[in-house]
Parts: sequence; C-alpha cells; structure tokens
Amino acid sequence: MENNTTKPNQESAKPNQEIAKQPSNTELKPKSKAVVFLSALIVVLAFVLIGLGWLYYAEHKEAVETQQLLAAEKDSIALNLQGIMQEYDILETDNETLNAKLEEEQERAGKLLAEIKQVKSVSYAKIKEYQKELGTLRSIMRDMVIEIDSLNTLNQQLIAENIKVKQEFTMSQKTVQSLEKKTEEMTSTITKGSVVRARNVDPITINKRGREISRARNVSKIKTCFTLTQNNIAKPGLREVYIRILGPDGFILAKSNTDLFDFEDEKIVFSASREIDYQNQDVEMCIFYDNNGDLGAGKYEVSLFMDGYMIGFGEFMLK
Repeated sequence: MENNTTKPNQESAKPNQEIAKQPSNTELKPKSKAVVFLSALIVVLAFVLIGLGWLYYAEHKEAVETQQLLAAEKDSIALNLQGIMQEYDILETDNETLNAKLEEEQERAGKLLAEIKQVKSVSYAKIKEYQKELGTLRSIMRDMVIEIDSLNTLNQQLIAENIKVKQEFTMSQKTVQSLEKKTEEMTSTITKGSVVRARNVDPITINKRGREISRARNVSKIKTCFTLTQNNIAKPGLREVYIRILGPDGFILAKSNTDLFDFEDEKIVFSASREIDYQNQDVEMCIFYDNNGDLGAGKYEVSLFMDGYMIGFGEFMLK
C-alpha cells in the first residue's frame, strides 16, 4: 500500500521540476536586448577602429609623402646653393670693394649650404625660410653680375681709350720728333745760311817793300786778301776773322801757342786775325802774317775762319 502511494508523488514531481527549470517570458526579454546592444556596440567600435586605422594610415602616408617632398625641396635648394657658389668662383674683378662683397656672399651661401646638409628632416616653415634666403642670394648675385659686367665694360672702354690715347700720344711724339727734326734741319739750314762766306781768297807773299815775290828767303809777310760776301740773314756787328797757314812740313805757322780760337768744340791755334764790322754787305779785307824766318820752299795752304765756321780757302807756292 505504501508503495502505490509513493510512486504517483514522484511522477508528479518531475513535471513540476521541468516547469521550474524553464525561464519565463519576462526573464528572456531583458537578456536579449543586452546582447543585441552589446553586439551592435562591438560592431560600431569595430567600424570606428577600422576608420581610425585607415585615417592614421592615410595621415601617416601623407606625412611621409610630405616629408619626402620637403626633403626633395631641401636637396634642390642645396643644389642651387652649390651653383651659386660656383658662379661666385667664376666672377672676377679688380675692384677691392666688390671682391670683399663676393667673399662675404660666398661665405654666407657656404654657411647656409652646410646647415641644410646637416638637417635630417625639415618643416615646411624651414623650407620657406631656406627658399627666401636662396632668393636673396640669387638677387644679390644678379646685382653683382650686372655691376661687374658694367665695371668690365667700363674697364674695356678705358683700356681702349688708353690704347687710343697712347697711340695718339705716340703719333704726337712722332709728329713732335719730326717737327723737331725739321726744326733742327731748318735751324741748321738757317744757321748755315747765315754763315758769311769768303770769296776770292788770294794769299800772296811780299817783301819789305810790299812787292810780291816767290822766294822763301825774301818773304817779309804773307798777305791774304778776300771778300766777305753779303748775307742778309747773318747777324751784323763786330767779327773776328782768323787765318791758319799750313806749311809744307805739316805745321801751322803761329806767333804763339796761346793764340787760340774755338772751332767745332775745340780750341785750335791761328796764324793771324783781324776784327771787322760786318753789316751784311760785301767787305774787302786783307790779313797779314809776319814772317819770322821759318818759311821754306813748298806749298802752303791758307784757311779762313769766322763765327766758328771755315769760310774760305786758298794756297800759294814758295821756291
């Protein structure tokens, strides 16, 4: 009896336990909403992370590209600076002020180039600063090239003018020398033309009575007569006329070794002399030499001198 009563109770308890294990509708609804919310949140966060990753990638790529462009611009500026420095090396001038300016600007470009080479990465603002400095250096370079070209052109003009002046001076010198030579020739011609010549030179030997003789032992005097010719351009006034008598023995007849006169920058002995007042007219005159007993047979030559010139010549014979 007891067993029959117990079994139905156990069987009835099983359905109750299963019913107790199954959740109610009210408990399932909140849990489903949370799961959906969390899933949606995870999806949104995933999309956000993907977006942020893509944005980071894009920005990083742009930054790398920008840095590459800046590095390329930096290299371009460095290359231009090297070109400017080479141009400074080529520029030449004799102007000390410009040379000092050239050295200063070349040193400035060199410092900027060294700074650019040392910088590993540069900013856009720094590139702008370098570009501005490069532009300033180029502007100064152009101004200096123009100034040097102007100076070189001016120097070439001055050189050409100097050459022209030298040529003109040389021509002037030649002209002056030619004129001086002509003047000297004219002066010489005038001087020679102003020389008073002696014509009809007639040396004779006379005895004590004044008669002409030809024997040496009887000669008392040597008488030399001549005519000073008319010369309108000769200077008028008192003159001293000298005669030199050369004997057959080759010696000059002279009264004293101190009887000297000037001839061709030398002082030479004379045999006799006479003063005359010349007034640009023919003058007939004679000069006497007293024999001191030294005359011998042979040919004698008589030369006449006045104003430093030989003006006449004659000769005679003695037995």
